[in-house]
Amino acid sequence: MILPIAAITMAQVAAPGLPPMAHPGDWSGTLTLPSRATLRLVVRLRVDDGGIVRGSIDSIDQRVWNTPLDGITMTATTLDFTVPGNGSRYRGRWDAAARGWSGIWSQGDAAFALSLAAGGPPPRAAVAADAWALPSDAEIGDILDRRIAQRPGEAIVVGVIDDHGRRIVARGPAGADTLFEIGSITKVFTALVLADMAARGEVGLDDPAARYLSPGWTLPVRGRAITLLDLATHRSGLPRLPLNMPYVEAGDPYAGYTPAAMRAFLKDWVPDRPPGAQYEYSNLGGALLGQILARRAGTDYETLVRTRITGPLRMRDTQVRSSGAALRNQATPHDEFLRPVAAWDPSVMVAAGGLRSDARDMLTFLAANLGFVPTPLKPAMDAMRIVRAQGDGPDNAMATGWTVAKTPTGPVVTHGGATGGYLANIAFDPLRRRGVVVLANTRAEPGVDDIATHILTGSPLAAVPPPPKPSAMRPAIRLAPDDLDRFVGRYRLPPDQVITVFRSGDRLMIQLIGQQAMPIHPSGPADFFARIVDAELRFHATNGMIDSVTLLQNGAEKVAPRL
Repeated sequence: MILPIAAITMAQVAAPGLPPMAHPGDWSGTLTLPSRATLRLVVRLRVDDGGIVRGSIDSIDQRVWNTPLDGITMTATTLDFTVPGNGSRYRGRWDAAARGWSGIWSQGDAAFALSLAAGGPPPRAAVAADAWALPSDAEIGDILDRRIAQRPGEAIVVGVIDDHGRRIVARGPAGADTLFEIGSITKVFTALVLADMAARGEVGLDDPAARYLSPGWTLPVRGRAITLLDLATHRSGLPRLPLNMPYVEAGDPYAGYTPAAMRAFLKDWVPDRPPGAQYEYSNLGGALLGQILARRAGTDYETLVRTRITGPLRMRDTQVRSSGAALRNQATPHDEFLRPVAAWDPSVMVAAGGLRSDARDMLTFLAANLGFVPTPLKPAMDAMRIVRAQGDGPDNAMATGWTVAKTPTGPVVTHGGATGGYLANIAFDPLRRRGVVVLANTRAEPGVDDIATHILTGSPLAAVPPPPKPSAMRPAIRLAPDDLDRFVGRYRLPPDQVITVFRSGDRLMIQLIGQQAMPIHPSGPADFFARIVDAELRFHATNGMIDSVTLLQNGAEKVAPRL
């Protein structure tokens, strides 16, 4: 993987004098990565009056400029330099016929051919983090043009806000009022309802969540009760998803999951740690929080959000279920292979990821958070940004509903969202009072997160490969239910996992501890494969009895004895 070229301190190399017929100047080339992503690079070599060879490199597609080079050696026939900070090195030889350099760019164990030809765009000065200015509409448009160039059908809409006003830049079949599923950004709205209800005295952040459950519902207790704040900060100890969700190989994973199924899962769930002990992102926790708040308010979740947030802020296009007219203005969703897919209806999981919105409404939401429009919600919005706990890494802290990320420009408040055919990111800098929202109608990666952070902070953009091609559907044979029953059981997978194999109707299912069950499909009498992940299972028998299974995944083989 090629790491981003990061700005560092100026480097210089003393030289006794430039060799005759050496080749200073600007040299440009395109680095092609294994993923088929490309990075356009410009190497700039200069020699000052004292014989000091100086060099810098621009990574145009990552929008990183004037990164100094080190260890420069330049002769009439050879060029050698390194990029401190990411371990890259270039070694090239002069190609007289091409009038350029031909060589190898290496980083770690990876090596790539790179030819450099004379010329390149004019240099741009590196921008200090604290002086970063939001890109112009034209610059944002250039970013989006390159992102969607190899992605037919993709639409990306960017909204930017600061003290100069609001701007929207769109590429592809979408505009300012095109609807997108915003996925887990819904959790920010759920958390804002919590903060508002807490400010009104309707609930307390530290109230036990079980206090507000419907009759017949229970929550597991280990050490102490799960609180409302635990649910909003992903420290409840609940898993990412209920493990009894019906497995869906394609389409809406929440289809068919009912409140009764969620209630049954919560009743039987045994947590492995007390609440508050550790961060673990939980869609289940977000969904449960929304249900609890709606019940406390005596309404449903959609009405609750409309009454408390989107109605007062006049965010008319932000809703759970689009009307017929709105559906006609919803961007067509696509999967990571750019195939059209169906929109999601998260039903019981709605508070974790069920909202749709457009760039215009999301800029209004940012404007309210940044104080550009007056709203009674502002105290609750400000309280949400208080850091409550460590997040999912050393540079991420967890606030109420929001992640607070450490960046070179200062703290950034952010959240991402993803559904089967959409990606979304919203982020703002509360100190500089500027924000961004990026919405896309595909799951192709890189998606929208790097665009949002680049616009807001100047961080490097990701390299963009062509979209992957879907693998051909692998055929499966049919085994009778009695034949499938031979494999049912538990298998110890080193070092500390257990594979549970069970039959559901006429198909075999596997489940690892803490993960959802998934079907496996027979390719032979004792051989199976999964479709959602690239994995195979080969069962082994002694004297006709199945006694182990071999898991083949990511080039590794692990034998799991039967328990």
